[in-house]
Amino acid sequence: MIKTKFKSPYTPSGSTTLTKDDKTGVYIIKENGKVVYIGVSLRNIYKTLYRHFENWIHSKQDVTNYDINAHKYSYRVVFCTPSQAHVLEKILIKKLKPRDNRHKHESYAIEKYRKQVYNMYLSTPSL
Repeated sequence: MIKTKFKSPYTPSGSTTLTKDDKTGVYIIKENGKVVYIGVSLRNIYKTLYRHFENWIHSKQDVTNYDINAHKYSYRVVFCTPSQAHVLEKILIKKLKPRDNRHKHESYAIEKYRKQVYNMYLSTPSL
């Protein structure tokens, strides 16, 4: 598990701050320092994260978009295995209750074995 520090999605010149990569992981989006969304990507975390800062519509799922010009957003990525990512996303949503994951808070249960993944997350230093 590799945990990055929170950073702005874009540099002042407009380029992205996350390296284009096809890694798996969980991402956390903050607005003015408060967690507003937690998501998971099992194929390409770069593509999945940056969709939230683009204007796009998906026919089969709800999409949460954020204004890239607002300069009030930051994100953190936790690179991990697909099985860890599924568990960690649910745990973080249940514990942090992000505003834009509201529909998922109550439906997630945290079993005892999942605490191992959360404890691993807590003990991983940020790069």
